Amino acid sequence: MSAAPYGTDLGSSAHVRLKSVDAGRAELALSGEVTGNAALEIEECLSHKSLRGVCEWVLDLSEVEYLDATCAYALMRPLVEGSPPPVVIVRGARRRVRRTLHETGAEKLLHIED
Repeated sequence: MSAAPYGTDLGSSAHVRLKSVDAGRAELALSGEVTGNAALEIEECLSHKSLRGVCEWVLDLSEVEYLDATCAYALMRPLVEGSPPPVVIVRGARRRVRRTLHETGAEKLLHIED
């Protein structure tokens, strides 16, 4: 069963969108410059009721130009607070975004693919 996409506009420079939820798997996409003021919006999207029971998340970061540490921590929160925590797969992260994920320790919790 697929849920209706949940999209949250983070302003003119960033965007987070829940693309699909199906059979215990969710796909989310972020884009633009994702900075501190977007952390709350990311957390709201990740805690959306349609994500209850999801055991695998795919985060598409291919259109993210910049990700700051605050938002990287917001992406990790479900891994720290979830019981059991979901598997989170990151796809398409640019070098600059990967650097932030590395510096925040997120790469130890997330499965990062090219």
